[in-house]
Amino acid sequence: MFLVTVGLSLAFWMAWPQRAAVQPPVILDAKVAGRVVEAVSRRPIDDATVMLVPTVHQFPAGAINTTAITDANGKFSIQPLPRGRYRIYVRKTGFARVTDAANAQTIDVGAGQSVTDVELALHAGASIAGLILDANGRPAPLLRVSALRQATGLDKTTVATTAPMAQTNDRGEFRLDDLDAGNYLVIAAPYPRPFAPPKAGAMASAPTYYPGTRDRQTAQVLTVVAGQVVADLRFSLVLLPAHEVSGVVTDEAGLPLAGIIVLLMSDPTEGGTATPATGQTDQDGAFRIGGIVSGSYEVRAAGGGPPVARGGSAGSRGVAAVGGVFVGAAASVEITVGDTDVTGLRIVVPTRK
Repeated sequence: MFLVTVGLSLAFWMAWPQRAAVQPPVILDAKVAGRVVEAVSRRPIDDATVMLVPTVHQFPAGAINTTAITDANGKFSIQPLPRGRYRIYVRKTGFARVTDAANAQTIDVGAGQSVTDVELALHAGASIAGLILDANGRPAPLLRVSALRQATGLDKTTVATTAPMAQTNDRGEFRLDDLDAGNYLVIAAPYPRPFAPPKAGAMASAPTYYPGTRDRQTAQVLTVVAGQVVADLRFSLVLLPAHEVSGVVTDEAGLPLAGIIVLLMSDPTEGGTATPATGQTDQDGAFRIGGIVSGSYEVRAAGGGPPVARGGSAGSRGVAAVGGVFVGAAASVEITVGDTDVTGLRIVVPTRK
């Protein structure tokens, strides 16, 4: 027996083709300019990258230049621009970088307007570094290490956003630079092996929080200030039983689809690597993905259109069921892997219209 949680998702692996809407011409008659300085000394910072990101989609990415590099006096100018509201992001090695929209400075620029008094102050970045070992006490190379910044959400609960990421070297060492002052959790996760065959009784390294726990609630929170270096972290990955996720991919008529890539995605804020575990359907439409430790995952079929799970109870978010066939028009399938294999999943790929 196993528990599968089904949720509707706005994220699709592949988007349906849609008729392009007629857009009014974009008028480029606005300008944003200013300077970037060091927050404490107020000295100008040269060679910093300033980028404007519209808060509302106005034009195709890359169609209009919204990036500038500061000169020797820390000055930048971005023009011509369409009117609108923009978030301003700044990047410079050695300085803390803004990692989420909530902390980014916002500016409104009207038609024909020049906003030339923007000042962006950067603080010295903090660093977190250390050593990660495998379950046998050996250095663990090629791990994805993330700093998850802890913040208070609108509902007063603690939320985590992914800040800088790094990869351990061949000695298991890592370093996370350019962190803003604040509270962080550090988590390390192995990259899944592509198309790894299932192995009975296998064990696998699991995403692990510092100082060596799978449980976020017992992870140690690291508090850093501007310019601080925390360089003595050391912890080992947790080893867990590896499970298998399997099922079948069919078309709407129930015919099996061969050669479809199936992706098993994990949440980066829960230790996922953003690199999915993968499997491929055989001539019977069947797939098997091995080496999966306990946790929550999203299953997607990459081919033929967005996956649609069918059958079962009504497709409202959070419906729990036993079995492998579910409802959710234009939905991905979310599963929870516990202490057993997850079998009998069915993904129906709709026919393109």
